[in-house]
Amino acid sequence: MQKYIAKRLFQMVIMVLGITFIVFGSLYLAPGDPAQILAGESATLTDIENLRESLGLNDPFFVQYGRYLKGLLHGDLGTSLQSRQPILDEIKIRFPNTVNLTIGSMIVAIVVGVPLGIISAIKRNSFLDYIATTTALFGVSIPNFWLGIMLILVFAVKLGWFPTGGMTHWFYTPTGLKQIILPSIALGGRIAAIFMRLSRSAMLEVMQSDYIRTARAKGVKEKAVIWIHAFKNALTPLITVFGTNFGALLGGAMISEQVFAINGLGRYMINAIYVRNYPAVQSAVLVFAVSFILVTLIVDIIYVIIDPRISYES
Repeated sequence: MQKYIAKRLFQMVIMVLGITFIVFGSLYLAPGDPAQILAGESATLTDIENLRESLGLNDPFFVQYGRYLKGLLHGDLGTSLQSRQPILDEIKIRFPNTVNLTIGSMIVAIVVGVPLGIISAIKRNSFLDYIATTTALFGVSIPNFWLGIMLILVFAVKLGWFPTGGMTHWFYTPTGLKQIILPSIALGGRIAAIFMRLSRSAMLEVMQSDYIRTARAKGVKEKAVIWIHAFKNALTPLITVFGTNFGALLGGAMISEQVFAINGLGRYMINAIYVRNYPAVQSAVLVFAVSFILVTLIVDIIYVIIDPRISYES
């Protein structure tokens, strides 16, 4: 296990280096001059050139990239070209909001999707099964930004039950709960549909196993058969989906953050792209990449805890 974790951590370093190089190179080659955007329309050519020189934008590509990597080794993500503030301080303010939204969305996905999938599997080919599978199909098909807008129009604007946007508290506080419900439903609806379909198929496969028939033949109660014997063995694919979607939501919540005016890291990156704030974009992508890789590593470790038959040495 330790050897596997060390190997994965080494791979993570290589992947992060590759991601930073690709993002830095793509932004470097992108059209537009960040100095001109920051200087404003009334700035002269001399002002723009002086700004480029002060920001180090006239340096060669590898000099700028090397400066960025050197800062990372010292725990410095650089200075924002827009606010002239340390990027690390700006990320510390925004990343907790993104984590808060991600946790809320995954709670919605698990609480709604997994029980519906299990019930649908138990009541296979029933009216309830058809309703659940049809709902899951709509959930996968509906874009989360459109669902978010509809939720705001109905429950925030017309009914006034929830705020239209913003996030100032964590989801476990009364104020934070009201703020997180609509964006969590909008962002977690599609994941809930995926959980529902996957848990249904996993339970159907497990319920046909020999040990399930043996447990029933021994007189084990149906609830124990479902939740102790069947559900435990159906957890592995659910954990995989949970890990990949949790990591993806950390970097893919930017649209929902825009719709609900949440001051998260995704929205921060979009605004940085608009003004060609290269260091901010690179740092945001780096945080997303490291978060995703760490989540997948944790998921791999959980595998062996749930199912000791899994071996990482093979």
